Amino acid sequence: MPFSSGELEGIQCLVNLHVKVAKKLQSSSLRYWLLEYFRRQPRERKFGALILRFIKDRIASLLLIEVGIQVCASVSSGKQIGDEIEVTIEEAHPRDDVLSVSEV
Repeated sequence: MPFSSGELEGIQCLVNLHVKVAKKLQSSSLRYWLLEYFRRQPRERKFGALILRFIKDRIASLLLIEVGIQVCASVSSGKQIGDEIEVTIEEAHPRDDVLSVSEV
């Protein structure tokens, strides 16, 4: 055998570490390009969003349905978890990882 069991365990740990790093980079890259997509959209464009949960008062965690990304925003009173609303992009800065939306 070219490797002992201890060496194989060490190689496995190293490979697992590299896989975790690669997944994190892929996720960061995907988020960057989603934010860039939003940055390039016209200000008046509306996106559908689903209310996932309330964080505090009227601040809710939303799922932007078109792309599956989560964002927080203030929603009008009377809205409940599971309601669909329309939002517009207030600002999107991919390099700073900033995305803010507001309810239409």
